[in-house]
Amino acid sequence: MKHLKLCTCLIILSLTSLNSFAKKKPDWVKQRPNDQTFYMGIGMKPKSGSELSYKKGARDMALKEMTSEIKVTISSNSVLHQMESNFEFKEEYEAKINTSVQETLEGYEVLTWEDKNEYWVMTRLSKDKYKRMREMKLDKAKMMASSYIADAKKALENYDAYSALHLLGKAALSLKDHLEDDLTYKSLDGTTNVGTQISTTVQDVFRRIEIVPSQRSFQIQFSKQMEVPISISATLTNDIGQKMPLANFPLEYKFTKGEGELVPQSKTFPDGTAKVSITRLISKRKTQELCACFDFNSILTEGSSEEDQKVLSIFFPAKQLPSTQIQIDVLKSTAYLISKETVFEKETTNHIFASQIRKELNESFFTFTTNKETADFIVKINTNFSEGEAKKGQGYSLYIVFADLSISISDADSEIEIFTDQLSGIKGARPGNIDYALKDVRAKLLEQFKRKIEPRIEEVDM
Repeated sequence: MKHLKLCTCLIILSLTSLNSFAKKKPDWVKQRPNDQTFYMGIGMKPKSGSELSYKKGARDMALKEMTSEIKVTISSNSVLHQMESNFEFKEEYEAKINTSVQETLEGYEVLTWEDKNEYWVMTRLSKDKYKRMREMKLDKAKMMASSYIADAKKALENYDAYSALHLLGKAALSLKDHLEDDLTYKSLDGTTNVGTQISTTVQDVFRRIEIVPSQRSFQIQFSKQMEVPISISATLTNDIGQKMPLANFPLEYKFTKGEGELVPQSKTFPDGTAKVSITRLISKRKTQELCACFDFNSILTEGSSEEDQKVLSIFFPAKQLPSTQIQIDVLKSTAYLISKETVFEKETTNHIFASQIRKELNESFFTFTTNKETADFIVKINTNFSEGEAKKGQGYSLYIVFADLSISISDADSEIEIFTDQLSGIKGARPGNIDYALKDVRAKLLEQFKRKIEPRIEEVDM
């Protein structure tokens, strides 16, 4: 009797277990529904691995299939359609539109079914519901952007150009998920495109701003230790044509020709002026150029993404940023050259290689003078070329020449040596005759001078 009861219990438990998977297979598992009022997707995963893994896999498959049905069209009234520059970002954004739909989906239904071996998921979303949700989000973004634009115009009336641009940046970012949408809306003033309104307001602010240096060009003595203060003034033209000092306006400074070290940002004082100091010139170019312009990065908030920067660059084109250029004419230190050049144990008078070094240093570091009394520095170059043993071959001879070089630079007034270096054992070889080998070793010695010695001269405070 006890054995019979035990068997009965086992049978009941077994039937209960089977019953959990004995639900009737729904029609959507048997055949995909053909309902034009819904976006839908179906996913199935075998029950292998963890329960979390196959359930998530089936759900992701269904969502991916459903979102692939949602095709976002680009409106002719969209920012993306009207974009004339930054084609790379346009292509990136177009590619992103449909792939990012899944991340923003909400309000869809989820149905599941499973048996002993398979787990099925169907997701579906009413097309009308999806359309309404997109329209609500778009209307909210338009309203937010319009509010920021209105606040920006008020700030501009108070001569606060930076706040106006910062608010216009917020307006632009409020539309970053809707660059493909129709951005027109109706107001008391008629139909307006909020994207176009942001661009035209930004351009209006830019047109009113003028940035002017205290002088257009500066002559600077090339030096490692220097400080050349440059003054900038910024004004804002109001509606009646008056130029008002532009206070608290962020500026960025950068070399557009040449290279140097300076503090890259500052803000204007209450009187509209700002200062930047060049503390070191890196480039040896005789004519360099410094640009002072509106600091575009100042309208970015902490944590702004690379996409945010690209969106803002659409509404704040780099070519239209208020800016001014200052020319820097570099006056190099003068130097007097003393050279000794020995070729095959004979001191030459033409100093061919010393002339090559002089030309190189003249382009990079000094202006050479023939008057020792007026020179800032004394450069001494000693070069020795020695003949190596020729190697005989069948029908030819390979000539070899070795070269050694030493250089020193001294302060002309104190006679203190501030730099010294040398190269030795540089080898040149050419068949034919010894002059070819001499020419080859000169070229190699000059190359080594540029690669090894010039970077060290660059580090010297002069």
